[in-house]
Amino acid sequence: MSLATLPGHQTTFEAAGFVLGTAGRQLSDYFETCRRKRNVIDYDSAEVTTESQAAELLEKAAQYQELVEAWIAKNHPTYKA
Repeated sequence: MSLATLPGHQTTFEAAGFVLGTAGRQLSDYFETCRRKRNVIDYDSAEVTTESQAAELLEKAAQYQELVEAWIAKNHPTYKA
């Protein structure tokens, strides 16, 4: 079995979306859309993503990080960075 066939990121984002509530689900759905687009780019074409889409992804990743860190601080403060 290869790493590509093992559940990983998708399962992690699904679980995080459940735990983090509405904001987490919205961001998890966004990242799932990005993952699917990446697969199309990887296997079917090149240069499909624009600079503005890349900038948006970075912005969403920062929002997600803040959301996760706030959840950790609230629910598991001993693990706070």
